[in-house]
Amino acid sequence: MRLIYTILVIAIILAFTFTHFLFFTYNNIHSNEQHIFQSSSGDFTFYLKLNTTKISPGKGIAIVVKLFYDGINPVYINVSNTIIHLPSPYPCGSHVLVGLEVFKGYYTISNISLAKPLLFYNPRIIFFCPMMYAVAQYKLLPLSDQIQLIYNGKVQATLNDEISTSINGYWIINSTSGKYTFFQPGVYTVEAVDYFNQTVLGYFTVT
Repeated sequence: MRLIYTILVIAIILAFTFTHFLFFTYNNIHSNEQHIFQSSSGDFTFYLKLNTTKISPGKGIAIVVKLFYDGINPVYINVSNTIIHLPSPYPCGSHVLVGLEVFKGYYTISNISLAKPLLFYNPRIIFFCPMMYAVAQYKLLPLSDQIQLIYNGKVQATLNDEISTSINGYWIINSTSGKYTFFQPGVYTVEAVDYFNQTVLGYFTVT
């Protein structure tokens, strides 16, 4: 009788533990759900990640754009002492080889060149940007998403080749003033681009 009681107690404990594990796992996966869009060209895999595809006005969306180099030998890009300029949500731009823009409306590769990107900072405000690195060469490190900025043969910085931002609206600028507005109901297109002319589109809806 005592043995049966012991086995029953163990079975109840195991059942409780397993149920708790499933509940925790489901909630953990659900809360970290990502929507990933990607493109591959040769040794390069280009990612656009959205933490959601549906938000309500006033709520934000997290966007990550990343370039991963799958090759086993470094790749060098000479830039003649100039910074590579790709679209950025930051007022000071960035050093990386990826960029992103967001457009109000649904666009595809065939017509997105006609769209006007939304502005995520007020250009009327003077931003004191940190000193930008002088770069003569970019080095893409093998089997990673990291790049090195090189000038006069010296590594100035090692960076993740990505842009990440969390946004809940944009600026509308006219001739006299600027106004910040939350994303309004409708469809929005996210365009990710990289130095190697890859383009990935993603979409989210505001309801």
